[in-house]
Amino acid sequence: MVRLKKKYDTIISASKEAYFRIIMVKKWLLSNLIGVIITTVVLLTTVGLIVSLISKTETFTRPDNVQLRTGPGRQYRSTASLKRGTKLIILDKQNGWWHVRRSDNEKTGWVASWVANAVNLKHATALSEATIVLDPGHGGTDTGALSKNGKYKEKTYTLRTARLVRSALAPSGARILMTRDSDNIVPLLKIPLVGEKYKADAQISFHFDSSTVSASGISQYYYHKNGQNLAQALSDSLNNMPLTNRGVDTAPYIVLKDTTQPAVLLENGFINNNKDLKYIRKTSYQKKIAKNVVAGLTTYFTKNTEMK
Repeated sequence: MVRLKKKYDTIISASKEAYFRIIMVKKWLLSNLIGVIITTVVLLTTVGLIVSLISKTETFTRPDNVQLRTGPGRQYRSTASLKRGTKLIILDKQNGWWHVRRSDNEKTGWVASWVANAVNLKHATALSEATIVLDPGHGGTDTGALSKNGKYKEKTYTLRTARLVRSALAPSGARILMTRDSDNIVPLLKIPLVGEKYKADAQISFHFDSSTVSASGISQYYYHKNGQNLAQALSDSLNNMPLTNRGVDTAPYIVLKDTTQPAVLLENGFINNNKDLKYIRKTSYQKKIAKNVVAGLTTYFTKNTEMK
């Protein structure tokens, strides 16, 4: 009984000591609450700053003539032309554009990431900064127009032509997006969404026409006012095609009407006209379209882009 009483007294004593320690800690916390809060805030802020500094990425411009702009887009004012090897600190990213700080003079601005980081581009141009959507019409179960004998399908030649345009544009360094790159169907209402998502500077749809009456030649269409100059520039560049250029006109096609970005639809010949079809089927004809489209885009962006 004596041993049990001693154990009991020991437990009680330890419990009282622990209780008093808890009371003392509570009193200390209450009396130093403001200090504890301030210390915690300072620590969290410091950790946040450290994480922020660590997350900042350094990069160097690869080509010459990279434009530093006041906002994330080629429509914003250019404040400087950066030489190859300019060191930049990436502060933020938005829609393919980098918000950067120059390490040489601490000035900030925006650069097109695909231009600043271009491996095979020596000298950036107005076309380099452009985001261009190429839309090969039809695809999959949607064959588009057919030749007179039903053997040749529009969808085949729109895709071939768009791919050749993409290849011809590649050396410029421009950002190129395709609405499709295989024989699949893209819902018509989704096509304009690509340009909207990436804030495209130009959207070009490729088609080959068909008519119930005898017709031949190429045509260019736009719907919104902001597509008119683009359509005209492309039309001018296509004047040397072997088929008659029927010129520029407006049309309420969904791919033109349902976008706020500059958009053009090119009809590159009548597939149900045997004369036109002979050209349409030739790779040389498709390459000529591609070459002329690049020339038209170069003219258009050179005229409509501020460069330092």
